Amino acid sequence: MKKIFPFFFIFLSSFLMSQKQDRKNLIKGKWDFKVFDDTIAFPILPEINIKTSNKIFLNSIEFEDNTFSAKNKLDKFEGKWVILGNNLILYFSNKVSLLYEIMRLNNDRLELKEEGMLVPNLGYQRRN
Repeated sequence: MKKIFPFFFIFLSSFLMSQKQDRKNLIKGKWDFKVFDDTIAFPILPEINIKTSNKIFLNSIEFEDNTFSAKNKLDKFEGKWVILGNNLILYFSNKVSLLYEIMRLNNDRLELKEEGMLVPNLGYQRRN
């Protein structure tokens, strides 16, 4: 048993590192905001009083190696990004940072959940 444990530990750590690299490589590219019909729904009910502190809405995001650039209708933003576990953190150049939980990430779809929300509320589709 003692001989098996180090091999198991090495296998597990290499597997987890490869998963992190896959996510980092998958997120690179240009993404545009899109509302998908099978997800991204949030019931607005008076008895549920959830507010998000996020005041920045991004229409499009471009992820490069460790930096990103983003746009909304009025402004352009730049900064650095990092994936920690299942979280995406955007560090803007104006010292503001946003934390999102990655709910889905594949070749053509990125779904994010803002802090304090119950379901994913931001969906992006990869731009070709």
